[in-house]
This record gives sequence, C-alpha cells and structure tokens, in this order.
Amino acid sequence: MKDDITIVCDLLLNEYGSARPASLIAKDLSKRGYSIKIVSNIISEEINKNFQSHGISTFSLNRKPCLKDESIIWFRLWFEEAFLHRNSLETSKFNSVILNFSNTIAMPSHIWYVQGLPTVTLKNMKPHLPLRYKLPYMLMAKILNYGEKKINRKFASLSKKIIANSRYSASQYENLGINVDSIIYPPLDCKSFKPVTSHPSGDYFLTYFGKETQFRLVKRLLDEGIKIKSFGSKLSIIPKAVREHPNLESFGYVTKNQLIDLYSNALATLFPFSDEPFGYIPVESMACGTPVLTYDKHGPKESIIHESTGWLVKDDRELLEKAVEIWKKGYDSHMRSKCRKRSLNFDIERIAPKWIKIIDSIESDTA
Repeated sequence: MKDDITIVCDLLLNEYGSARPASLIAKDLSKRGYSIKIVSNIISEEINKNFQSHGISTFSLNRKPCLKDESIIWFRLWFEEAFLHRNSLETSKFNSVILNFSNTIAMPSHIWYVQGLPTVTLKNMKPHLPLRYKLPYMLMAKILNYGEKKINRKFASLSKKIIANSRYSASQYENLGINVDSIIYPPLDCKSFKPVTSHPSGDYFLTYFGKETQFRLVKRLLDEGIKIKSFGSKLSIIPKAVREHPNLESFGYVTKNQLIDLYSNALATLFPFSDEPFGYIPVESMACGTPVLTYDKHGPKESIIHESTGWLVKDDRELLEKAVEIWKKGYDSHMRSKCRKRSLNFDIERIAPKWIKIIDSIESDTA
C-alpha cells in the first residue's frame, strides 16, 4: 500500500459540481494503491457506501443539513467557517498528505485546490437571480465580500501550494493577493462519457436549467423555432412561458446514462451562463461528441476551441444568431470527432498523473 492521502471536500450529498474532482481523483488514486480518506462536512449514506466500495474511508463532521437546497446548505457552512470558524480541523487527526478541495473546512494542507470565489459567482449571477435570492444578496454583499477575503487568506496561509481549476479561477484569487502555483483542470471519466451512437438524431439543442439560467434568452431561442431539450433537477424554477412552450421538452433530473444519451444525440449543447469557473457541461458534451455554443469567457473559453469543438460568442445577440444559423444550416460533421479528441485532455487518465507527480514531490520533500 502506498502512502496515506487525505482529501478534504465540501458537502457530499452527491458527486456532482465542486465535489466531482475530489471524488474522481480519490477513486483513481485508490485504484492505484494509495490509502485514501475523504473528509467532509456532510456525507450522505449513499455516497459513503459508494466510497467504501472503492476502498476509501470517510470522516464526516456530521453537520446536519437543516434545509434541502444544497446551495443554501453550502452557503451556511461557508458563512459559519468564514465568521465562526466552526469547521476548522487540526492536522493532528490526519498523518498524511492533505489535499484540500474545500472552501468550508480550513486546515493545514499540502495543497489547496481552488475552484472559484463564491462572491464573484453571486455578483455575476445577480442580474439573472429571482427576486427572493437577489434581495438578500444585495443586503449582504459587503459582509460577504469581507468574509470571503478573510476566509481565503486563512486558507492560503494554511496551504503550502495552491492549485486552481482554471486560469479564470486563478485570476480571481490573484486579485485578492493570493498567489496560485499552477493550474490543473478538473477531470472527467471519459470511459463513461462517450458517444453512444454513430448516427445522432441531431434534431434538438440540449441545455441545462438552473438558478442562473437566462430564461428570456431561452424563450427567444424557442420562439425562433429551435427545439430544445433541457435537464436540471428543479422544474419549479422554469417560468410558465418557457415550461409550456411547444418547442421545449424538459426532463428535470436525469441519470448519468440518460444524460449521456441526450448529449450524444443533440445537434449541439447550448451553455448560456453568468459565471463559470470551469464548466463540466461543455466537457461532458464534447466527450459525447457534441459541440458547444457558449460565451467567449471564463472557464468554457479554456476548454472549447472556437469553430473546432464549438462556438464562442461575445453576447446574447451573437448566441441567438449563431444558434439559428446552426439550427438551419448545421455544421461540418468532423466537429464531432474533434470534440471527442479534445475532451480526452480532461480525462481522469490524463489528469490523475499530474496529481501523482505533485503528491510524489510532497512525499520526497517530507521524507
């Protein structure tokens, strides 16, 4: 058995979002013979069993969620750490290499993996947030900004090295005076996310619906006659004019296999966003052979190659125009194979060795 590694991450109610890099890396390292322990504020019973089946032990702070909304639970944990230090841990509990993927558990670490500043995301999302979220944010913005500077400088002071999930994320931390040592993109399991057909139907665009979705833009796309299929766990957030539109088919929550099928058969994936430190959706789509239409900024700008694996536009007007053009005229079929090839740069098989190299250097330094 190789040396022990402790991976710290935020709440683990599922393996999506910011938890996915930690989960995939933990499982890959365990497969390679490392002894892995996962530490989190909250670990669901299902996720705990899943980790145990991969030979991974877990340590939960047992912070009981008082709400069902994961975003609200995460914010509460972040707020309590920023202002009350409720989640801080000492390394005496863990005699190992420590990789901290968390924004809510402060502890001395060999590596802190940063995935974007929450206040930057909130600021960029504000114009598109429902009023029930927008008003509290506006009232608390100054307090949140203060807390963020405080907590991130604390995390940085406790970490020997800082790695960011994208150049865009790195720039956010550097604006706070925090030096980022390197970039390692989040991994994807490209053995799971792959094309399931060589003859995609190509008769719809695929998109994700969430709190930050620009539904006015979606409505305009639907009104142009574009058929759209959507996924996302909360159907209640979809405005009636969009939800009942004849050109929309909304699936709500989908399984991984259903999502892969949706990606594989889509003409393209639409990804209008307000803030995206990395963006798993574009990489998942490319892995399934489907190009992505999105904005020329943030994380997706780093993963998508314009006119090769998708299209990067500057604003909503250009996105609407390009979507109509693609819908009516299509695109070179070779883009699909280029998408698959590009996605392999983010495959766990290529990302894991980068982490192993860093872990080996830590072990040699402490030997």
